[in-house]
Amino acid sequence: MANWLMEQTVITTLAALILLLCHKPLLARLGAHYTYFLWAIIPMLLLCSGLQSYLPNIGLAEQPLTMQYYRVFASETLALSSSLWSHLYLPYLYLLGVGYLLAKMVYQHHQALSLSLYAQRLDIPSSPIDVAQVSGIHSPMLVGIFKPRILVPVDFLTLSHEQQQAILAHEIYHYRRGDHIANPIAFIISAIFWFNPLMWLAHQRFRHDQELACDAYITGDMDHSQKIAYSRALLAYSQHAPSSMLHTHYGDKNILKERILQMKKVHGNNPLAILSLTVLMGLSSIAINQQALAGNLGDKQATKQDVIYPVVRIEPKYPVEAVNSNLNGYVQLQFDISAQGKVDNVAVIKSSPQGVFDQSAIDALEQWVYEKSANGAKASKVQLDFVMHEPAANVERIKVTSH
Repeated sequence: MANWLMEQTVITTLAALILLLCHKPLLARLGAHYTYFLWAIIPMLLLCSGLQSYLPNIGLAEQPLTMQYYRVFASETLALSSSLWSHLYLPYLYLLGVGYLLAKMVYQHHQALSLSLYAQRLDIPSSPIDVAQVSGIHSPMLVGIFKPRILVPVDFLTLSHEQQQAILAHEIYHYRRGDHIANPIAFIISAIFWFNPLMWLAHQRFRHDQELACDAYITGDMDHSQKIAYSRALLAYSQHAPSSMLHTHYGDKNILKERILQMKKVHGNNPLAILSLTVLMGLSSIAINQQALAGNLGDKQATKQDVIYPVVRIEPKYPVEAVNSNLNGYVQLQFDISAQGKVDNVAVIKSSPQGVFDQSAIDALEQWVYEKSANGAKASKVQLDFVMHEPAANVERIKVTSH
């Protein structure tokens, strides 16, 4: 899991960085619709990576043909144990951050649903979903994931008919485009990579582009006077920043100027072009993840070892009696690896001195976790060399074996 997270952090950071740095030229050249749609590349990258991780890798050999070697140094055992706690805290800190953000998402969703309970339904025949008036909000918004509805503030009915229709059309377009589903997905992705500030900048830009794309769609067929009325409605409902990362907000003071300026431009919205862009991004995601997978396999092939590698390796304890006796030694072990990377059926093949390091090696190996694979591996072999001190770097090393 840790390796996958680090790999995807690099890939998603690179994708987000490119989109952020190229945002202005992309918006000028492609328009708001296509620029907003480009953000789909990040979930596509994660989806392709997940499929490649969990689907069987047909044709890839999984049986180890050689023995792996690891050294255990008595001089490092104490230092390792003293620093182990600091390393073990990292997964808990990460999970704490993810848990907090997911709890925040659930709370905000529940808060919006609670508002809906006290909302007064408005009779809007042209709307495909319910529209309700509620106190306590400062801007029209689309709330709900499974049963979305549009909530408007109490002063909504004081607006002109044209402004009301434009506002409702804006939120209805959010609904038809599926933004009430896209926003939770984007927030969950940001929560997974909460430690990466660039992902939060990308998430903010994604939400801003979402509003720009809606504005482009609604104002595309408006005349000058209608756009002015639409802008006044934006100004009226943009006095407060959005209070939720899940729900769409008609007004957003953070990008009010940018939204008004974008209304003067022509934005393309060709469904065939969007479909082509989707296919292109999907193929690009597959290609990027295939390159990452090929790079990993290339590293393994370079060592001429067709093996499954450990992702969690617990260091064996150097037996106290061996330290007191200044003993070196080794233990050769045979074991099975499940498809989930768990170690089973550990057995000692050979050890020297016999029985001194055996139990320590077995106890450690049973806690190792290997890479997930399609079928796991049978009869894997590893040798743990127990060495009192690391030889000096300038000392020539020659391996001597008996025949």
